[in-house]
Amino acid sequence: MKRIWVVIGLFFLFSRPLLAGEVTIQDAKVVGMESGYPRLQVKLKGLFFPSMREVLMEGVPIAVYYEISIKKDRAVLWDSTLWRGVYTRVFQYNLLTRVFEIHDPPEVKKEFTRFDSFCQEASLFSLPLPSRPLKEQGVYIEVRVYRKSSPLFFPLNLISFLLPPAPADFETEKLRLEVHR
Repeated sequence: MKRIWVVIGLFFLFSRPLLAGEVTIQDAKVVGMESGYPRLQVKLKGLFFPSMREVLMEGVPIAVYYEISIKKDRAVLWDSTLWRGVYTRVFQYNLLTRVFEIHDPPEVKKEFTRFDSFCQEASLFSLPLPSRPLKEQGVYIEVRVYRKSSPLFFPLNLISFLLPPAPADFETEKLRLEVHR
């Protein structure tokens, strides 16, 4: 009987990462270094997997977070982060007008009538970066894209690790991007 509970416990412990979405960062590069206004271009693969598309088509807005860190290789033990930013991008489907919307920072709204053109635009994103930290030697950029549901009320939050993630949740691996001047 104890073996069954151990197997069930191990299943819940290791099943959470297996249930995540299949979103990956296909390509990332820094452009515009010579002009002084660097931008990070990120291309995602598999962004609208079936459960995420279903949530979107029900009219629920989906917020996707782009976490960017500019770090420097150091031989010391303390923090090597020069700059960190989180950009929020919101995808939405308006049920009344049947229009797909993308809300980018800072307050840019794009509208699409076809789902395939919406997916193509949603998979590509250009992020502004600060130029000062990128001018140092030995600098690299870490990029991570994720979507997390809001945390549960406190008593339920204690057992939330046993619950499967929400259907539209995902998290990509951190991508390390070397900066060449």
